[in-house]
Amino acid sequence: MKNLNLDKLRQWLNIITAPLMWILSSIPQISSYGRSAKEFSEANDSLLVPYGFAFSIWLPIFIGCIGYAILQSFKVNRKRKIFRKIGWYTGFGFLGICLWSILSSWGTPNISLWGTGLVFIPIVYCLTTAMIILSTNSSALDKAENLWVFLPISLIAGWTSLAIFLNWSPIASVILNTSQYDIPTNIFILSLALILATKIINKSKGNLAFSFSILWGLSWLVVELTKSNDLNTSLGYTAIFGIILLTCITYLSRKSTKIYEAKKIENYRINFSTTPR
Repeated sequence: MKNLNLDKLRQWLNIITAPLMWILSSIPQISSYGRSAKEFSEANDSLLVPYGFAFSIWLPIFIGCIGYAILQSFKVNRKRKIFRKIGWYTGFGFLGICLWSILSSWGTPNISLWGTGLVFIPIVYCLTTAMIILSTNSSALDKAENLWVFLPISLIAGWTSLAIFLNWSPIASVILNTSQYDIPTNIFILSLALILATKIINKSKGNLAFSFSILWGLSWLVVELTKSNDLNTSLGYTAIFGIILLTCITYLSRKSTKIYEAKKIENYRINFSTTPR
C-alpha cells in the first residue's frame, strides 16, 4: 500500500508540475505582470545571453513534457520500472523550474538573481539524471514513448544544462568583482559549460536530443555575438569551438557505444555457440 501511494504521488507530481511550468512562464508574456524569461535574461545581461529566438525551444519542450506527464499518469505506468526510475527526478526537476519561474518573474532583482542561480543546481541534477537513465535504458521504451518521453526529457535536460551557466554568468561577475561584459569571466563560464556538457554527453552515450539543445543555444549565441559585432573576440571563437567540440564528442560517443554493443553481441554469440549442449 505504501509503494502504491508513492507511485500515485509520483504521477500527480509530474501531471501537476509539467503544465504548471508553462503556465507560470506564460503569465508575464500574456500580461504586464512579471518578467518573461527573455526579459529576465536581458535584465541580467551578459555576453552569454543568446539571440532571443533561442528561447523558442521552450515551446516544444513544454508540449513534450506535458505529453510525458500524461504518459507517466497512466495506470499501466504506475508500477512500470522505467517510469519509477525517472518519475521522481522529472517531477522535482519540473517543480524546480516552476520555482525558477516564480523567482525570475516576481522576485526582487537580488533575490531573483541569486535564487534562480541556486535553484538551477537541483534542476539540472534531476533532469540530467533522468535523461541519462533514459539514454542507458532506451530499449525499455516503444516508438511513441521515444517521442513523448525520451525526446522532451532530453531536450529540457540539455537546455537547462546550458541555461544554468547563462544564469550564473552575472553572479560570477559579482563574486569576481568584474563587469558582466568582462571577456575572461564569460570565457571561464562558457568553458565550464562545455566541460559539463562533454561529461554528460559521454554518460548519455551521445544523446542527440540533449546535444541538440546545447548546440541550439550556442548557435544562437554566435548569432547574437555576430549581431553585436563581438564574434571576432576570443569569446566568439570559444563559442564556435564549443559547437565543433560538442558535435565531435556526440559523434564519437555514439560511435564508441555502437562498437561496444556490437562487441557484446558478438561475444554473446561466441559464448552461446561454444556452450556444450
